[in-house]
Amino acid sequence: MDFFQQYFPNWSTAMITFVGLGTISSVVLTLQMILSMIGGDMDGADVDVGLDGIDGGEGGATGILSIRTIGAFFAGFGWSGAAMLDLDFGLGASTLVALLVGAVFMYLVFYLMSYLHSLRQEGTLDYANAVGNVGSVYLPVPPTRKGLGQVEVMVQGRLKIVQAVTDHDSKIDNRTAVRVTEMVDQQTLLVEPLEKESANETIPRRSSCISPGGKITGCLTTM
Repeated sequence: MDFFQQYFPNWSTAMITFVGLGTISSVVLTLQMILSMIGGDMDGADVDVGLDGIDGGEGGATGILSIRTIGAFFAGFGWSGAAMLDLDFGLGASTLVALLVGAVFMYLVFYLMSYLHSLRQEGTLDYANAVGNVGSVYLPVPPTRKGLGQVEVMVQGRLKIVQAVTDHDSKIDNRTAVRVTEMVDQQTLLVEPLEKESANETIPRRSSCISPGGKITGCLTTM
């Protein structure tokens, strides 16, 4: 604070606080970006708090509270608060706007990191691991490979919607239970209908993860 008072003697304490928070947070975010690009990682010290259905990731990289999201909050908070004061708004209004902008920045970064994390996870999926699994038709599958349908099937512990074809001589309707027999290509599975089995009886409906100590260690599937 003495640094800012020395070079900007006309600044109020509130302005110095806002600018200081914005500057420090921006530096932290920039350093983390540089470290990520060269293979380093500052997320090991993150507070790993995920939202429902979203994996916290390694070191909390996609957690709602991480170095990235907290840094984004204070960067938005600091710079927007300073801008409001510079426009001659009062401290109360400036603080309110700063909180709103900080929250927006925080959630934007959170969803961006979650999206990037999901893309990284998608890249590790091998649909060959679905061969032999039972699934459910999501979009009708045309007969004798005359077109593409879609099925819901467990792949590496996750319920995924995947393109599918069949050698069956009739269309496989929605919600029909099917078994994956082989992988046609990297994005398409070959399926066959299961006789006398309903989709509700054969396909897992959801997964719940066990998270002792706040870390996801495995998932239990309910039928």
